Amino acid sequence: MKTSATFSALILTMFLLSVNSGFAANDNNRNEQLTNATAVQVMHKVIVHLDAEVPFCNTYQIEIVDAAGNFVAPPVIYHRGITTYKFFEQTHQAKALRIARLTLVPNGPNAIGPNILLTTPDVKIIEFRDGETYQFDLFPRVGTIKTVSQ
Repeated sequence: MKTSATFSALILTMFLLSVNSGFAANDNNRNEQLTNATAVQVMHKVIVHLDAEVPFCNTYQIEIVDAAGNFVAPPVIYHRGITTYKFFEQTHQAKALRIARLTLVPNGPNAIGPNILLTTPDVKIIEFRDGETYQFDLFPRVGTIKTVSQ
């Protein structure tokens, strides 16, 4: 009886392991389907909707990043009055998340002042097609830094 119970447990374990490896193979096939065999070239167009007359302090840059926060193209310095910025990306991904955001330039020439730009990032899941342009819209607003008096 002990031999048959051990043998049954062994067969059940082998069955479960084979089912699990079958699911893992399906996951690998799915990942292959989400990548392009050849790289595609796409353009991301970011439009910044901000009145050129709005006063603000500091230096900002526009960035396009992936879900992990990695740059997919070099960031570009935001210049007052320029509304459209273009970024070019070459990718093997067929579908991915991209984020357009406006951030302070790290270690940049930032002016001390109370008016800062606050912007909600524009997040999109994109199915990439070679030569296509994908538009992002940023709507910065001016916020105020309040200092605490002692």
